[in-house]
Amino acid sequence: MHKIALKSNISSEAIGAIFIVLFVAVFIVANFVVGFVCPVYILAMVVGVSLAIIFPQSGLLAVVFLTMVFERFFTLQAFWIGKVEYKIYPLDILMVGIFLGLVVQYLLGQKIKFKKIDWLLFSFVILNFIYFVWSVFVARADANLAFSSFKNYAFYSLFYFIALFLIRTQADLQRLFKFFLAGGVAIVGFIIFGLANGEGLWSQYTPLSTEGVRILAFTHSLYIAIALLPTILYTAFAKKCSRALNFLIAIWTVGILGTLMRHLWIAIAVAVAILYVTLPRENKFEFAKFAWRLAVPFLAVLVLVFYAVVMIPQSKLSNSVNNSLEAVSQRAASLASVSADESFAWRGLVWKSAFERFKTNPVLGIGTGQMIYVETEDYKAFIEFRNIHNSYLAILIQLGIVGFGLFFYFVYKNIQYLFRSNGNDAYEYYKFSILSVLGIFLVSIPFQPYLETNLLAIFFWIALGLARALPEINFHPVKYSPKASPQSGI
Repeated sequence: MHKIALKSNISSEAIGAIFIVLFVAVFIVANFVVGFVCPVYILAMVVGVSLAIIFPQSGLLAVVFLTMVFERFFTLQAFWIGKVEYKIYPLDILMVGIFLGLVVQYLLGQKIKFKKIDWLLFSFVILNFIYFVWSVFVARADANLAFSSFKNYAFYSLFYFIALFLIRTQADLQRLFKFFLAGGVAIVGFIIFGLANGEGLWSQYTPLSTEGVRILAFTHSLYIAIALLPTILYTAFAKKCSRALNFLIAIWTVGILGTLMRHLWIAIAVAVAILYVTLPRENKFEFAKFAWRLAVPFLAVLVLVFYAVVMIPQSKLSNSVNNSLEAVSQRAASLASVSADESFAWRGLVWKSAFERFKTNPVLGIGTGQMIYVETEDYKAFIEFRNIHNSYLAILIQLGIVGFGLFFYFVYKNIQYLFRSNGNDAYEYYKFSILSVLGIFLVSIPFQPYLETNLLAIFFWIALGLARALPEINFHPVKYSPKASPQSGI
């Protein structure tokens, strides 16, 4: 591996990640074609874990790319022995490999000093373990639901420490951003497929409450949404951009609109406003200038799409575009009349019932693994507390003011820690990029089970880990450049 890296001028970590991606991708594609194949699964996981132990950063890079492309088919793919299903996912197995690799690095002398901010998350993890044990053995809650909550709040939050341990240099940070950008580029294929097919691949897993069809799955839209602003920020700090980058951002914008996720539109708008207020004056001007420049490729993409629609009016593409435009207008209009929207009505009903239950023990919460019964004249259902489509409320109700306060204080301290500045342009670029990602998450979390779903939550925890690690990274005393130095590799 090291010899290949020297000949290709690509780091061993990047090559290791590419091998993990290839083997796991073969398993996932085989799963689509012929179903679960145990030997292929074992081969992919053995290769993935082995490389993750040797090169833990390779495991992290592969997890980022595989999640962005294959989403639930990587993060939620159980394995089977006979007719028995075991919910240990490829994501979990690679995480174990990464942690084993970190243990090896620690034994070899590569240590890191924990700060008070890190112990806050340790406390949150321990608190979740206590709630899991109490909920299962004392409150007699559903053990599977309680374990799922523990896994999402405690186990996947450890990606914070993975990012903190593995991203220690500017080259590490560049490499992670490049793999994330590569995942965003791959999603362009899903956008094109959705436009041509009239419906996005895997979009059926998040059905709409109003009429319309998504041209892109919600998860893919989230991934390109959190890639969008760092890419735009690059132009503000580098003070230059390519046509390819312009068109990439334009296509991403089409995909985000076509996903019809209103809360993502709002979150991006809020994040843009925050960036515009907090950016230095010089970069603020470049940021605004690029927004105008972006209109050209965006309009070009629209012109190409509408030209195809006019030339072939009876095609599937034409029907897809017409339906998408109508759906976008309906979803946008629904923001002005939320009382008439089914999804808002459902949330209002569930949140009101959940809050009534919360009043019984506001300080310590009701515990995990619980369900709530909601009823109206036309609707009756048992809803899992972890699935009330508001992660803030889910944490507050299940873990009480104590648990929510610990979580909120940890996030606040991370963002505060991020604003330590060393006056370096590269540092400032990464600082505002991470801030934009956290901003989108923090605005979006009240509308979906973000922290209760691993394929959404891991990027939130990684961003927090980067916020903690960033002030300790030594940046080169030059302006950020898209071309990695020979020393940094890919």
